[in-house]
Amino acid sequence: MSYAKPIQVFAVTGASGALGRAIVQTLAGPANRHIVLVGRDQRTLEELAGEVAAGDSVLHVVSGADAAQPGAAAEAVVAKLLDVLAAVGGERVGQLVLVHSAGTLSDLRKRADQYGNDEIAAYTTVNFVSFAVLAARFLEFAKDTGAERIGVVNISSLLAIQPFANWGLYAATRAGRDQLMRVVALEHANDPRVKTLSYAPGPLVGDMQASVRAEIADPAQRELYDRLHREGKLVRPADTARLMCDLVHAWEFESGAHVDVFDLVPPPA
Repeated sequence: MSYAKPIQVFAVTGASGALGRAIVQTLAGPANRHIVLVGRDQRTLEELAGEVAAGDSVLHVVSGADAAQPGAAAEAVVAKLLDVLAAVGGERVGQLVLVHSAGTLSDLRKRADQYGNDEIAAYTTVNFVSFAVLAARFLEFAKDTGAERIGVVNISSLLAIQPFANWGLYAATRAGRDQLMRVVALEHANDPRVKTLSYAPGPLVGDMQASVRAEIADPAQRELYDRLHREGKLVRPADTARLMCDLVHAWEFESGAHVDVFDLVPPPA
């Protein structure tokens, strides 16, 4: 099979979450595009693949990618990407991009001095170590594929660059992921194929924001998020996914940059 355009391959972790799902839906369509859906639960991912209006794109599922087991999860993703490239052997690879949307909230009822040892270890494994391991294995593999553009997109947060009470573990891991992307950008400054991006999608409509409003101990933040929710000023996943995908497709962002959704569109008044 031959495509008129070079193929594009995207791997999206956290694909079954609200933002991950929106990213997959935004990417889907063109015939030269393969999208790898990554998550823990095969049934959920297969249901998502069936629900997405994929057009002529090809969707692939990687299940069992448990962020609590970083090495095994990374191996599963890279193995699937190798399978995809083998299946389209001989085709020119235009873009090979990892979008890391997987992540969890920390306990927003706690201050930093209230975290337990095991809690810190488990949370950082899922939300930083797994990302670092996957990014490392992805880059190691991708640079040997001949892909013209190699990207790692870290779904970040305003909390990566600005502190707020009760977000200690969440903010620390996001800041660490951002800095790792800056380091990768610096290390590949002489390789124009490779770019990294940390994208903060904004406060999103969905279950995660509902949990924030229910659990955050800081009353000022709870009042802010309640107001944004009541006034319909939270960001829709589909809107921010489109903006992020536009950035990646244009490929004009500075490698290592942290881009917030409100750098691209006006924030709610």
